[in-house]
Amino acid sequence: MWIRLKTLAYIYTGNSINGEEKKKKYVGINGYDFIATKDVTFDRTIHYNNGVNIPFDTVFKIAPANKVLLCIEGGSAGKKIAITDRDVCFGNKLACFDSILINDLYLFYIFQSLEFQVLFKSSLTGIIGGVSINTLKEFNIPLPPLEEQQRIVDKINSFEPLLKEYELAEEKLSKLEEEFPEKLKKSILQYAIEGKLVKQDPNDEPASVLLERIKQEKEKLIKEGKIKRNKNESYIYQGDDKNYYENLPPKWEQTTLSKIINLTSGTDLKPEEYSCENIGIPYITGASNITDDNKIIINRYTKNKYINSKLDDILLSCKGTVGKIVINNIGDVHIARQFMGIKSFINIHFLIIYLNTLVTQLNSEAKSIIPGLDRNQILAKRILLPPEKEQLRISNKVQIILNQINN
Repeated sequence: MWIRLKTLAYIYTGNSINGEEKKKKYVGINGYDFIATKDVTFDRTIHYNNGVNIPFDTVFKIAPANKVLLCIEGGSAGKKIAITDRDVCFGNKLACFDSILINDLYLFYIFQSLEFQVLFKSSLTGIIGGVSINTLKEFNIPLPPLEEQQRIVDKINSFEPLLKEYELAEEKLSKLEEEFPEKLKKSILQYAIEGKLVKQDPNDEPASVLLERIKQEKEKLIKEGKIKRNKNESYIYQGDDKNYYENLPPKWEQTTLSKIINLTSGTDLKPEEYSCENIGIPYITGASNITDDNKIIINRYTKNKYINSKLDDILLSCKGTVGKIVINNIGDVHIARQFMGIKSFINIHFLIIYLNTLVTQLNSEAKSIIPGLDRNQILAKRILLPPEKEQLRISNKVQIILNQINN
């Protein structure tokens, strides 16, 4: 049979205490534990030792031991449910069900059922969201005989270990589902820079030829005064890391970033050299200028004509937040010390794939209280360089896979 809650239990809310009153009168004294909504957890337990107690001779309402407390107002309404293991005083957003004709544990489990939760949610009113005592009293619930109520409780309790095990398994699965896309992305990027993502084409021009062409192009730009010579250019010798060298895919070359990029360090401007007015060129000051979807936010400008980053440079955050990477799709800009500007002499998207595989390493290498990298740390990084056409095939393949993962 179905019966209204008001027939089965006395239903009432507790008392409200403001913060000042609580500190002055009810902290550090003997008495009933005072239970507020925050002391009832989502895993159906109660934190009793919160330091707030109500004198035993109180006029406050009391929830007896072994009675159900249900949150009926606010964000936790209907979600926080517990059974007391002692007499307590309680807050005004909690309702106590002092049972008359029903097994308390049976009522506790009924409140957790999908049917009750749907009914409760549909009865919420007000801006904060709550269900009044009078509305609760009119709720109908199924009521079997007392003996059957106990059998139901015993059966549910026998499932408790299995439910706990299921809950743990579900938590692990949820964590795996949450982490899997990011871990998969990292694996894809690592495969890409190791030559394991696409097939090598024997007709491709060797990377060694590309390196020689880059060397000549850099020399030309140096003579024209467009870039500066790197005084600490790194060289790779076969003996430095034989295994690393021997695992090279066909026509790939081992080199350093110093050979295939030109790196410009940012410089900070004085406050009087920039403003929020859209006059001059954009001034990019830190990682906060880069959104999570790799877009550049412009909120400062400078009339200073010193341009240290141009269109299609890669911007790499190198101080404070280390490892944010974005392509300069704006044009002439001024970057602060928190950034390095990278002009790529290889496929820019392949270089970004490589840089993204370095982010964790770069963060671990960042030094001092405010993490930071110096230019030589970046220039000395080793890279396995594929032929130019293979760089394009790799970057296209990566983009296709990442789009599938994200969708």
